[in-house]
Amino acid sequence: MKNWLVRIFALITLALALACAPTTQPAPDGTSPGVPTSETNIGGTVRVLGVWGGPELDSFKAVVQPFTAQTGIQMEFESTRDLDAVLTTRVQGNNPPDIAILPNPAKMQELAKSGKLVAMGSYLDSSMLQRNYAKSWVDLGSLDGKLYGLFFKAANKSTIWYNPEAFKDAGLSVPKTWDELMALDKKLVDSGKTPWSIGVDVGWPITDWIENILLRTGGPEVYDQWVSHKIKWTDPEVKKAFETFSQITGNSKNLLGGNQGAVATKFQDAIFPLYQDPPKAYLYYEGDFMQQFIKDQFPALKAGEDYAFFAFPPIDSKYGTPVVGGADVVVAFKDTPQVQAFVKYLSTPEAATVWVKRGGFTSPNKGVSLDAYPDALSRTSAQILSSAEVFRFDGSDLMPPALGSDAFFKQMQRYMADPTMIDQVLADLEQAASGAYR
Repeated sequence: MKNWLVRIFALITLALALACAPTTQPAPDGTSPGVPTSETNIGGTVRVLGVWGGPELDSFKAVVQPFTAQTGIQMEFESTRDLDAVLTTRVQGNNPPDIAILPNPAKMQELAKSGKLVAMGSYLDSSMLQRNYAKSWVDLGSLDGKLYGLFFKAANKSTIWYNPEAFKDAGLSVPKTWDELMALDKKLVDSGKTPWSIGVDVGWPITDWIENILLRTGGPEVYDQWVSHKIKWTDPEVKKAFETFSQITGNSKNLLGGNQGAVATKFQDAIFPLYQDPPKAYLYYEGDFMQQFIKDQFPALKAGEDYAFFAFPPIDSKYGTPVVGGADVVVAFKDTPQVQAFVKYLSTPEAATVWVKRGGFTSPNKGVSLDAYPDALSRTSAQILSSAEVFRFDGSDLMPPALGSDAFFKQMQRYMADPTMIDQVLADLEQAASGAYR
């Protein structure tokens, strides 16, 4: 009799455990959305404000679809290209969205400091965050030890493009350090070849160069001080970054068309000479988004075989291989069951995987399988981004517009035309910064 009672009790316990255990339901493409069954049938609506439209918005809606199917929570997405103005007006009018997806963390910091955002730490499990996100991503989304932002979509701007077949023919190997990169540069010049193709018809590609170099020569602390103007543009650390870049720009033989040719070339066109037959240059720096330009211009080329990139190499070894990039961050203005469920879902690898498989998306979530990415290059970029112990947002995007997207851009074109003008360029940028931050 006792054995029967034990068996019955065990069956009841197992049934209760199965009933209460969190499970997932598959998304339409076969991926698991990662939404606990305990959060089914909540109902209601989450109102989201962001900049995404077109294919980006279509992909995000695909991400949300299994979440809605399981929880009953609908999403209303309001898209605007003037997000800062619209959001500011809504917040001042006491009519904020439930959630906003911001294109950089500067606005997140501003809103968090003013007490407008709801911290996510009460419902996002800290062990999950540590498991799925590098510390740099959690730190970037935090203020005073509280998490206010969840980074969802990222871009890697620390990539140097090359032609694998051309490298092989020239007896070149991928450099692992800046010194190796400069040795490769010299080898090409000595053999009568042109190392770099650079396009500066707009100034921002060169600001990206300076950001990557400064992060590697001065480290993250100096980078942060520079972005917030706690050190001057004339500071020796900033000048050192320019001088390091001048190892390339200071010799016109390094540049396809020389310095003036670089200034006259469109940034997107500058990558094409690497993949002409024969190649006219061997190296090109800019973010992982350049893949689309290559695909459009050379549709027959295969990613990872005919064109590829390597990580912008370290300069000072103590700072490792940091990453400069961009990212979209999810912030919450309200603390409702619907908002909590929505944010928790977006924090899962399963949510990100839906968009990853559709293409054109890199997730900072380490839990997303690299096998989910559609090609070798997107896998490489995702691995670099998700594992980066030091990540910093594009500095010019965080600066006041009068400086970051005006003076900085213009002065970089001036510098590229004549790299000997470093001191004058930095003095003029310091004058612009003094007014912009005031």
